[in-house]
Amino acid sequence: MKARAVVFADAGQVELRDVDLRDAAADEVVVETSYSSISSGTERLLFAGKLPPMPHFRYPLVPGYEAVGSVVSIGDDVRGVAVGDEVFVGGSMCYTDVVAAFGGQSSRLIKRAAQVVPLNGIPPAQAPLLALAATALHGVRRLGDVSGRRVAVLGLGAVGQLAAGFLVAAGAEVIAIDRSAERLASSPGHEKLDVSNAPLDEMLTVPVAFAIEATGVSSEIATCARALEPGGAIVLLSYYDTLTTSFSDLFVKESALLPSREWTPADLFAARDIIAGEAVDLGPLARHVVPIERYESAYRTAFEDPSILKVVLQWV
Repeated sequence: MKARAVVFADAGQVELRDVDLRDAAADEVVVETSYSSISSGTERLLFAGKLPPMPHFRYPLVPGYEAVGSVVSIGDDVRGVAVGDEVFVGGSMCYTDVVAAFGGQSSRLIKRAAQVVPLNGIPPAQAPLLALAATALHGVRRLGDVSGRRVAVLGLGAVGQLAAGFLVAAGAEVIAIDRSAERLASSPGHEKLDVSNAPLDEMLTVPVAFAIEATGVSSEIATCARALEPGGAIVLLSYYDTLTTSFSDLFVKESALLPSREWTPADLFAARDIIAGEAVDLGPLARHVVPIERYESAYRTAFEDPSILKVVLQWV
């Protein structure tokens, strides 16, 4: 079986090429991709040559883990998924001539039926963002019950805005914080603070119970700590090579640091249900849709234009 896939042939080299797929197993489905989205974090690292230290990660590789499409065939043992279903696919290890890292940027994908997520009415052009939404929800859930609590979200990239949306849906009072007026305008939140001209310490007059750090700048952890009530908690909803924050700010407030990894399958289904119930809107983050034939400009935009929070590739 053949497919077209985005392939990083080497560090800094992206192309669209034909690839070979293995046969599907009895418990798997074949999905024709309609949309996928570009991860400006993971895919940027792979494109830059920063491969994980694993022997099977090597070029050429197919990146991506955010794809949506229609099921076109099912194995004999598949139950609960039917031909024609629109599903989310979080990557695929289905190639015989290239490495999957994580293999989602392809016109055709093979996945275990138990691992695909039916969209339940979410528009397919928005649904590739389910992985990012599940990541944000995983971080929010690290805080426990947030109903009626004041929660600051520092950094309103895509994951920060989604976290703000899930917090609002959970009944929190959300303070959205960023240096970009455009991001502040599009983000959910009961209060919005533009810290481009003044520090948060001067603008936030009432302490918060919790904070979510989503900038990826470890020095901002201390900023979050200073905003907390005593005994508050900070979720680290980003990745940091090293933590270089001030200990004294954490010490004075006895702040808890809660690192948050990527989503689990339970987060993915939970995020799907919340979004399908219209409590969180993916639409504002999924506006930049690019035909797959313009993949080179799409990747440049995703990696170089901070005003575009998410780039969606249209395959059909």
